[in-house]
Amino acid sequence: MHGTLSGSTRGVQGRCAGALLGLLVFMGGLSPAVAQRFLSDDPLWHDPDRMDMPFPTPTPSAHGIGPLEFFKRSFGGPGDDAGPAQNINTVGGVPNSSWYTNRHYRSSMSSAALQRGPNQEPGPSRQSTWRVVDLLTTGELPRAVIRDTTGRTYRILFDAPAHPEMATGAAMISSRLLHALGYNVPQHWLRRTRAGRLVPAPDRGVTQSRVDSLLASAAQRPDGTYRALVTRIPDVERRIGPFQFNGTRADDGNDVFPHEDRRELRGLRVVAAWIHHSALRSRHTLDVGVTVEGRRFVRHYLTDLHLTLGSGGAAPKPAWSGHEHVLELGRVFERIGTLGLSGGEWAETGLLSDSTVGRYGANGFDPRTWRPEWPNLAFQSATPADAFWAAKKIQNFSREELRTIVRTANYSSQDVAHHMVQTLRARRNAIGRAFLDWGGGLDRFAVQSGRLTFEDLRAAHGQVPDTLQRTVEWRAYDNRAKKVGPVLTRTSSARASLPIPNYSPPYLRATLVTPRAGTTQVFVRQTKQGRASPGGRLRRRVVGVERADTAAVQVP
Repeated sequence: MHGTLSGSTRGVQGRCAGALLGLLVFMGGLSPAVAQRFLSDDPLWHDPDRMDMPFPTPTPSAHGIGPLEFFKRSFGGPGDDAGPAQNINTVGGVPNSSWYTNRHYRSSMSSAALQRGPNQEPGPSRQSTWRVVDLLTTGELPRAVIRDTTGRTYRILFDAPAHPEMATGAAMISSRLLHALGYNVPQHWLRRTRAGRLVPAPDRGVTQSRVDSLLASAAQRPDGTYRALVTRIPDVERRIGPFQFNGTRADDGNDVFPHEDRRELRGLRVVAAWIHHSALRSRHTLDVGVTVEGRRFVRHYLTDLHLTLGSGGAAPKPAWSGHEHVLELGRVFERIGTLGLSGGEWAETGLLSDSTVGRYGANGFDPRTWRPEWPNLAFQSATPADAFWAAKKIQNFSREELRTIVRTANYSSQDVAHHMVQTLRARRNAIGRAFLDWGGGLDRFAVQSGRLTFEDLRAAHGQVPDTLQRTVEWRAYDNRAKKVGPVLTRTSSARASLPIPNYSPPYLRATLVTPRAGTTQVFVRQTKQGRASPGGRLRRRVVGVERADTAAVQVP
């Protein structure tokens, strides 16, 4: 369902009537524009899913999937019977929405912005006391809800004594990476605090002895202080509950795309493999009701980021995590048949285990076979196009940018910080090698000075030489009939800047075939500037990009 978000009416933010009309258009309305492949405002970069709607009814924490559904999903492979993502624009991108915001890849973020990450507020006061209004019992780590002197409420989490800095450091790094990649995550701060700063709230049923018990189970630094991870989601008017990785919410009028068909959730499988978010499932997500410019809508968050990298919370992740689901019949029978001696390839893989790092390394990491601990329908629906979308964003982080983000974890050991940077780089490169060849690995298409320009991502990241020759073919394209005309030009070139033929049909299509990699088709719209005249200048813009494996594309 490529290009479902096209149409000028859908590009109008905050106008309910226009957005509703847009929904009718891409659902098969009667407008003659529907017959066209590209509309006047393509590619669309804003999804009108933030219309004013009543907040859904809060739901409890997500229940686990049933045994039959668990086994059904366990045996499904990535991309099995999955069609293309439904919420993409005509160039294969994900428009900004209540789920996702294009950030670092589309517009490079500064070092300060990468360090700041999702934080929009100054965080809790560093000097005043924190009033403990609730003690949380979920999870194995000590947690609480506090309120500072400004009246803002925060959640705090401490590391386990046996693994100081492990969970808090993982959350700081992953929150910055996910935010830069475009996802909604809570604000995260690190604070050093003393026991006397946490004041119980007797009116909320919190006593001093309960606060003392909280700190007794937390990692204490040599100077007597505690390292606290502080989180907060801004502008929350209602905590609704977790979202699912399949289906839609029937009580949310803005939720129209099945979650397993959203590219940002399919591509999250590759992102989760990078940061080893193997525990990710619905219980580690949160929908919240917010009001922006008078409009009420739901915003969707990824939470519990202390369970990423090598951290399993209070202890390192188990060695099998990322290699198997929590229960796989095939593995169980294999171990029974070998008297427990067979543990899969991961059993022989020596990942680094450290009290601060946990179990996070690059040895034995294969992004193609990595899997979460719990089956996830969105992950299993991921296609090569979804994986390419995520991989190009991950590969975009430079070594220095990764260093900048890792510094926010404020590790006591430089060796740990170095290991984190090196592991993120190595896993990043493995992801690039696994997924960047889709369509030939070409991206960032634009028209500059009458030429079609792009970037060969594989060459840019040292995977192939920049002298690789590709075949380039130009044809006129009929936008209404969705057909191409005869060949205008056909050349072979290794350059990332190609001349556009001097023909003036409204649309042109370029087909770029990269040997042993893939094919990318690029659609260029041509419109006359000023008064229409035979000699008038053409304004050109890339309005469509489609990629495929070479064997899967039949070029007319």
